[in-house]
Amino acid sequence: MRILIVDDEQEIREYIASMQEWRKIGCEIAGTAANGEEALAILERAQADLLITDIRMPILDGIGLAEAARSAWPSMPIIFLTAYHEFEYARRAIKLGVADFIMKPFRPEDLIKSVGVLLDEREQLNGWREHDDFFELFSNETVEADRKHEWLKKHRVADGPFMLLYVEWDGTTDSITEYASFAHIHLRSLISNASGTSGFNGLTASNGRGMYLLIPLGEEEGMKAEDSIMAFARSLVASDGYDVETSFSIGISSRFPSLLHVPVAIRQAGRCMEYRMLLGRKSVIAYDALKTIMDNREQESADKANRLADLLRSADHEGVSRLLKDTYREMLSSGSNKKGMQHFCLQLIEKADSVLREFGINPDPDEFVGIRAKILSLAVLTDIMKELEGWLLRSADAVKRVIAQSPKRIVADLQRIIAEDYASELTLQNVSGRLNVNYSYLSRLIKKETGRNFSDLLWEQRIEAAKTMLLREDMKAYEVAYASGFKDTTHFSLLFKKTTGLTPGTYKSQVLKQTNS
Repeated sequence: MRILIVDDEQEIREYIASMQEWRKIGCEIAGTAANGEEALAILERAQADLLITDIRMPILDGIGLAEAARSAWPSMPIIFLTAYHEFEYARRAIKLGVADFIMKPFRPEDLIKSVGVLLDEREQLNGWREHDDFFELFSNETVEADRKHEWLKKHRVADGPFMLLYVEWDGTTDSITEYASFAHIHLRSLISNASGTSGFNGLTASNGRGMYLLIPLGEEEGMKAEDSIMAFARSLVASDGYDVETSFSIGISSRFPSLLHVPVAIRQAGRCMEYRMLLGRKSVIAYDALKTIMDNREQESADKANRLADLLRSADHEGVSRLLKDTYREMLSSGSNKKGMQHFCLQLIEKADSVLREFGINPDPDEFVGIRAKILSLAVLTDIMKELEGWLLRSADAVKRVIAQSPKRIVADLQRIIAEDYASELTLQNVSGRLNVNYSYLSRLIKKETGRNFSDLLWEQRIEAAKTMLLREDMKAYEVAYASGFKDTTHFSLLFKKTTGLTPGTYKSQVLKQTNS
């Protein structure tokens, strides 16, 4: 490694340049300079690999020199020589654009040790090239599986189960772009060394903002390995390698059976980083746990939407307002983000629209579009909830006016029964008894008001329920059939395909693929 020494004090730069220890660690002095301007002129011709510079210098100081050097040679490591009172100022100004800070007065062994670490990391760079090739190839979903298998065979890498860790800076996007590339070398070195020490021996790669660590798992390894990886991740974020300003968080993918699933694992890790905003710095987020949270929230949202539908069907103004107030408090306590709040409010609007259509009410086209645009344009939760409440109460008023017309009320009650009890043994006869109307009259009324038969309404509700159940990982297709009210799995498959154009299995795979993309 060729070193350029920059210091305005001649005695200091000559002393550093004459240190005998440089030869022992395989280094030589490329030149010396009294200020940053001289150093830049020398760097053009000296082919230096490392810059050791003072901060306080005339003409062009160390900070200005470091910024100029980063522009021309972004991967060149820089070591600052600094007095104690300059230390925090230098850290703020340069952030991670320097490899180390050596305090004046310094001991020669401290400087030699710092450069020795850089030498080790430079050698390690060569071993990372194969890792970069792997991630470039396996993260590309357009590359055929055969080509990926050929790469594994050529590099003697075994295919098999793995988990992916993604380590990402906690800083803002603007501050991340200011980090020198050498900071990523530090981070990669930290992760690689910790991985090897823990016995994982993973593959690493940078995406510019953070670092991936792919950990191969043995075929026989199960929950024990996953627990070990979680403990490893927690110890990594708690390490003292970086201060609070430059801390990082980690997302952990699910366990996958083959390296061909790397693109999906990368997307899962990205979803974990999206959730970090609710947890704060130095977070460790496992996708499996996150998915459970998301599933529970989706179920809670669906339950609230169904309760809203019942309240609107009975034109219960107080109930609608109370539901929205409870929802507002829950959003505040759970720390929901803006996108999540808007999505839930739109879900309630969609449910309200479906109730209105049950009663034969077609919303005004301008209102139909306007309320959605309003929800998406507002930035304050109280404003969003106020607009939503006003629209829902107007919807309840519209239903109340229709309820006075007995035929529409009977049909609305019928559809409520179907929505609540679709999985039970519902027939037109027993439903007519529950509604206290004549069987034949109810049949004619349904046809007149909806244009369909009772059985059509029942099967449609069962198919809609089956769509949701099919996305659950703990339910097989035949279990979904029985749980949604079908007595025959063949009938279920035929009716499902007739309704959706897809078999139950194809529908599930397509929706999950869209969700993970």
